[in-house]
Amino acid sequence: MALAAVLLFGGRLFYNAAPSLKSFRRSTGATMLLLLLAVGWFTYQLLNLPEPDLAGLPRLPVVIIFSLASLATYFVMPDFLSVRALGVLMLFLARQTLDAGYRHLPYSLLDASISYGILVIFGFWWAVSPVAFNAQCDWVTASPVRHKTLGVILYSLAIACIIQAAFLP
Repeated sequence: MALAAVLLFGGRLFYNAAPSLKSFRRSTGATMLLLLLAVGWFTYQLLNLPEPDLAGLPRLPVVIIFSLASLATYFVMPDFLSVRALGVLMLFLARQTLDAGYRHLPYSLLDASISYGILVIFGFWWAVSPVAFNAQCDWVTASPVRHKTLGVILYSLAIACIIQAAFLP
């Protein structure tokens, strides 16, 4: 359902060619919100990491160091940090979606396809190169046909996820 909510939100933004698609790239508020969400989720994952994955390191210092280093990105590279944080959140959501669907074939094929096809590919791409997000977003919103088509595609995927979650085991 979280995946469907993200797709519905993205579909609405693109279908309406919302001005926030252009303004959030350098928005301080969006940067802080998305960065805090990403760092919070990252910290939660570190706190729940299995002991063997820590390679014998003490958990609390690892969590503190990595969390502070993540928060320091706001001061070190604030330019387009909201897009980078969005990419990281997309990757985290993809992991949760894939974990939830593990061993639930064929019911999890739609979620896995969306996670790999949209969240992982674009999450990596935008986290590494937020300029690519800017170019893609500008290209899509330049034409009413393109932004409405992408909006309808995202709406359709969201509805398919809702139907799958509601009616399949």
